[in-house]
Amino acid sequence: MDLFKKLFKKYKDTKSVFPNQEHIIEWAFNVGGTDYYCFGDVFSLPYERGLMAVAIYNELDMRIGRPYLEKHTEAMDKILSEQTIDVFKIKILNEQIKQRMSLVTDVDLLYKIASVVFFDKNENPALYEANYCEKKIQHWKSSRGVADFFLQKPLMELIPFLDNVDVNLDSYSVLNYALNELHLDKIRTLLSKK
Repeated sequence: MDLFKKLFKKYKDTKSVFPNQEHIIEWAFNVGGTDYYCFGDVFSLPYERGLMAVAIYNELDMRIGRPYLEKHTEAMDKILSEQTIDVFKIKILNEQIKQRMSLVTDVDLLYKIASVVFFDKNENPALYEANYCEKKIQHWKSSRGVADFFLQKPLMELIPFLDNVDVNLDSYSVLNYALNELHLDKIRTLLSKK
């Protein structure tokens, strides 16, 4: 009976935060003084959040976000439209894609999927607002280390493969960010050359 009362209280408390929601919403965790919530069933996300989750899971699976792919294809278009096609530039871009595909994961994409699934009281749980979620991600990054953030119980349930990853997540994230910057610098260099 105690467990039932505890679960009912959690549900009742979230009902006061999100009174117009038909879905079951549960408290998930607190970061930097802000409470975050999630739907009781991650597979029953409202339409807009669900579509965004699918799109980001696809990026996560490829280890390449859409903005990176857009820059990559822009660089390829530039190379292919030149009078003389430089195959070595194409090889560089191809190697970068291969490297990205071999990554364990992309840390920024992990934050992005978490921003879809977890929301605060200022968000409409049915909608996904990219600009607000970017601010939320920055808040998470400034409040906790990568491992501290992602090794929390609700996040481990969302991204269970992190538990089996045999790397230091904080160190990996530093290397991941450095590789991302290196790749983007190379693309910017290729785009800026005449």
